[in-house]
Amino acid sequence: MNGAVAERVPLAADALIAEARAATGLSDFGPDLSFMTGFRRLVDAVEAMDPPAQLRETAHHKIVGLLATRLRFAEDERLHPDIVAQAVGDPLIVCGLPRTGTTITYDLLCLDPAARAPREWEWYIPWPAPEEASFDSDPRIAQVQAIYENWLKHAPQLADIQRMDCTQPGECNHGMMLHFASTNFPAELGVPAFARWLQDVVPEGQYRTHKRMLQHFQWKGPKGRWTLKSPQHLMDLPGLVEAYPGAMLVWTHRDPVLTLSSLSSMIAGFLAAVGGANDLKAIGRSVVDTWCAGMARATQARASDPAIEDRILDLAHRDIVVDPMATIGRIYDRFGLPFTDAHRARIAAFLTDNPAASRLGKHRHSPDQFGIDPGEVHERLAGYYARYGHLFDRA
Repeated sequence: MNGAVAERVPLAADALIAEARAATGLSDFGPDLSFMTGFRRLVDAVEAMDPPAQLRETAHHKIVGLLATRLRFAEDERLHPDIVAQAVGDPLIVCGLPRTGTTITYDLLCLDPAARAPREWEWYIPWPAPEEASFDSDPRIAQVQAIYENWLKHAPQLADIQRMDCTQPGECNHGMMLHFASTNFPAELGVPAFARWLQDVVPEGQYRTHKRMLQHFQWKGPKGRWTLKSPQHLMDLPGLVEAYPGAMLVWTHRDPVLTLSSLSSMIAGFLAAVGGANDLKAIGRSVVDTWCAGMARATQARASDPAIEDRILDLAHRDIVVDPMATIGRIYDRFGLPFTDAHRARIAAFLTDNPAASRLGKHRHSPDQFGIDPGEVHERLAGYYARYGHLFDRA
């Protein structure tokens, strides 16, 4: 009937799996099915929102795409068992919360000629395996950048919050989407029930997927010492160190109240871009609950396990802002890495013409805007403030 409203079709886990299998012609997800827990949680969380059509379609497309990628990863592994025989070495990982100096620290570490960082386009569209010869001209670059441009069209404020260039080093929380265990899902889709699940549990098997992706990226792609970044690593430091016993961890510190306000603002921008709900107080509540749980979990993990504590270098936000060259040198000294003249020269050139400087001062937000109570944050993170408060900015 002309003008009739299309009937809402609920997302159903089994139907989504069947769709991914039909799209790829593959049926075997491989022996590790631990991702299924998060997958089913996500599907249920989307349905619990009763989302508008645009957001439902976005979630549908994203979920089927991730399932199809897992099928293709399993098939690659079956045909090429040498992929999973590869060692990934001891990665250097930045794991502080956003707005604590993580991006500049990560960018400067990635300038090391010996470093290898996954690009954002790799994380978002990881299959097929990237190849070194076409790494800078891969067609996925244009695909992912088009997604970014569409987000900016609907939420131009995102340009003032973070860089929107998919050729830059990307964060591991993008890759955790393949395990259906990422904080990206609440940021990009809302899904409060999924956010609460991440607050309460540590998804089993997520670092098996993470390591498998690194093996996939280095199989045919550029090689080097893995250099990584994500605040989500704070939620499972034991799992991270178990997967990478030689990992070198850099935790940057700043008063979390400012971080939580900034994160809330960023999530509001992403949800505006995909047609999601834009209840600022609800966004703020979810951010506070998620990251207070994660930070408390990380603080406790360090206090209870010397194997974790010994792997971490703590940095104050002000250190990287005031003297970035010396701070990178300090990281390299701590972990016994060579800080080469070539690396120093690249850092000097980057600092002379840093594109991030154009965003400084443009991102406006406040804790009150998102219903964030500094007193509550201080109370819930009392252990963190007691141990690391001396590293916060005093100005």
